[in-house]
Amino acid sequence: MTHKIEVYSKSWCPYCNKAKAMLKSKGLNYKEIDTTQDEALEQEMVDRSRRRTVPQIFIDDDAIGGYDDLAQLNATGELDRKLGIGTVTELQNIFDLVIVGAGPAGLSAALYAARKNLSVAVVSLDIGGQLGSTAEVENYPGIASVTGPALVAQFEEHANRYGITKLIGERVTGLSVKGRCRVITTASGKEIHGRTAILASGADKRRLNIPGEKLLAGKGVVYCATCDGPLFKGKRIAIIGGGNSALEAAIEMSNIALHVTLISRGDWSADAILQDKVSASPVKVLKGFVPQGIHGDEWVTGLTVTNRNDGSEHRLEVDGVFIEIGLAASSDYALDLLEANQRGEIHVDRGLETGLRGVFAAGDVNDGRDKQVVIAAAEGAKAALAAFNYLVHQG
Repeated sequence: MTHKIEVYSKSWCPYCNKAKAMLKSKGLNYKEIDTTQDEALEQEMVDRSRRRTVPQIFIDDDAIGGYDDLAQLNATGELDRKLGIGTVTELQNIFDLVIVGAGPAGLSAALYAARKNLSVAVVSLDIGGQLGSTAEVENYPGIASVTGPALVAQFEEHANRYGITKLIGERVTGLSVKGRCRVITTASGKEIHGRTAILASGADKRRLNIPGEKLLAGKGVVYCATCDGPLFKGKRIAIIGGGNSALEAAIEMSNIALHVTLISRGDWSADAILQDKVSASPVKVLKGFVPQGIHGDEWVTGLTVTNRNDGSEHRLEVDGVFIEIGLAASSDYALDLLEANQRGEIHVDRGLETGLRGVFAAGDVNDGRDKQVVIAAAEGAKAALAAFNYLVHQG
């Protein structure tokens, strides 16, 4: 049976590209409906999906949701069942190395390990991680300027030359030890066994975890101003955060939205140039306020905040809440076994080894101070070499 798959997208939307890449990786044909310059198609998408975010995906006229929804369906195997897709990747009994994550750290680790003639499995929800949704990279040595997806493609192409096993579309849910094996489990029920493991699962957008946030996700609650900002033209919005991403969103949305309120718990931590731009803009600033709840039924209608100085509560009438409060390490699956800081970043020593022998952590998932693409790639290589040395000395 042939299924009708439709993807409403925008040309600049990184999560649209991720959704399309996932569908292509499964050999699925889809109709792309580009709403970039077409307000009528944009409104059609909102009417059909009841959401104000891109992408929006439909299978046989059923609304699937956005990229995160598609990824979750894929990770649990429900997407394959819905589309009648059978079979899974055949796995050998034990790999020399299992890598969690396929961003710069994970792909660099795979490349270095495979060149040491280790058998390697890479398990990841997608290819690229944060880098796959980065518009421009201008600080990677030797490449003056490149888009994130283009750099990811170069990483992947290089790693693919060495015959690694990839399990993409899998959400990792657990890390355990069985005998001399480190075992990675996934939401779809797979178990991947390795003599060593490198955790390179990166970081995800942080959530506020307040009432109404999850219920209204996509219905006024958004996490990507670049992707979804244009859908709030003429609307009233609140932006939560005080770092670079929040202030960049405020500057961008001041030219799109009817009214923008920027809310932060304390003083801003953003670069001075961004602070100056916001101060010179029509953005309303609330410093020292904490979000308490997001209101609405079908759409966001308001946001309640508390003044940290006097405890007073205020309700703002808004149509959208943009959450830009940074990133949190994607480490939940490993925290039962490994030591981590309050941000969920896994503690490592100078050799990138965790408290569990034969398990290493590289890139944004570990507690290293600096988070950059070049550092993640370097740590991936370093962790792969450490895993090789571990195997050599274990016999």
